Amino acid sequence: MVSASLKSSLIRGTVQLAAAGILVRIIGLLNRMALSRIIGAEGLGLYQMILPLYALLAVIAGLGLSGAVTKMVADRSATGDIAGRRRVRQLSLRLVLVAAAAITALLLLATSLPLTFIPDRRIIGMLRLMPVAYIFAAVSSILRSYSQGLGNMAPTALSQVAEQLARVVVGLAAAYFLLPRGMESALAGLVGGIIAGEIACLGVLCFMQPAEVKAPPPRRPPSFSLLKEIFSLALPTLLLRLGTSVTQTVESLMIPARLQAAGFSAARATSLFGELAGMALPLLFLPTVLIIPLNTTLVPAVAGATTLRQRGRLEMLVKMSLWGTLAVGSLAAALLYLAASPLAAILYGSTASAGLVSRLAPAAPFAYLQFTTAAILHGMGLPAVAVATDLLGTAISLAMIYHLAALPSWGINGVIFAYTACYLFVSLLDCLLIRRFVNKI
Repeated sequence: MVSASLKSSLIRGTVQLAAAGILVRIIGLLNRMALSRIIGAEGLGLYQMILPLYALLAVIAGLGLSGAVTKMVADRSATGDIAGRRRVRQLSLRLVLVAAAAITALLLLATSLPLTFIPDRRIIGMLRLMPVAYIFAAVSSILRSYSQGLGNMAPTALSQVAEQLARVVVGLAAAYFLLPRGMESALAGLVGGIIAGEIACLGVLCFMQPAEVKAPPPRRPPSFSLLKEIFSLALPTLLLRLGTSVTQTVESLMIPARLQAAGFSAARATSLFGELAGMALPLLFLPTVLIIPLNTTLVPAVAGATTLRQRGRLEMLVKMSLWGTLAVGSLAAALLYLAASPLAAILYGSTASAGLVSRLAPAAPFAYLQFTTAAILHGMGLPAVAVATDLLGTAISLAMIYHLAALPSWGINGVIFAYTACYLFVSLLDCLLIRRFVNKI
């Protein structure tokens, strides 16, 4: 009975999260289609500079505690320690609020200085609005993780949908009505949408918290052992998320700056970055909606075959997943290359990004292959290997972007070449490593 109940709970939670994820992606695509028509490539370029910075600040404010909270709450729930899991929640909330306050003070200080590395100073005003959003995001991450630790995925699913709906509706409306006052005002409206989304997310999570949380919290002060447990679990997640966020932030600032070094004006460099990051790359990765479900089911299957040392089954899983991914990637590459102009026109109301889409198209099979090889390595119990190859590929990509994008003969094509080389390098290196580890079984 317990096993059947657990299985039913897992299936229900997976379906809830999958449905929410698909709905959020659809809303996000519609949002990008509307934004490209309202603020154009230049506005998208500025917005794409802001999003990685916001993600980085939100990661720092959250301290990577979400996974730790989920595990610790689940552990205490299994032993019936209700007071213990509430202490975890209370301490985590205090920690993220302190971190958010510290980041806010540093951010306000930094934005008062001459930030010469910022490629377009129009984003400074938006940076000053961000604390209002990431403070709510940090608190939401703890409440969401608490619910997940209890095995309840409904708050996570519903809060994701609420956040995306509020962000899109408020952001698009504000950008549309504020655009006559200038691009900076329109972008401030989009940040207002981010704030509205985080408030909506927190509202849903607060409303759906269990009754035990709404009671007065336990008064016993947190122990040093509890702090140690939280940070020992949170540190690896924090480092991984920081690495990803820092990379995305560096790219968002480096690309426009290096394009300016190649001779483009600030406005043109921002527009080119908007066409690449806000239009071409989302179109390139749109078919991953078919790849991600494959990888979700692949990890436990590979893990089981590896644990039981079933080499024949493992080889079959690896071959099927890799060839399946290559098939999807090849079809996507052909479609993107042959139909770049009509796809860009339909989605964005402009063919300005079509050239970038067609040049990125050959990279599709290798771009998608990265996801599958990483899933296989995770399933084989080698997540550190997947992270290491990804970081190595990213370092190579950043070095190539820095040098090639600043050359007038390369410009934005240097960025595309760097991305393609990174996808190719990481996917092939992962394949070689997978073959090596399979041969050891």
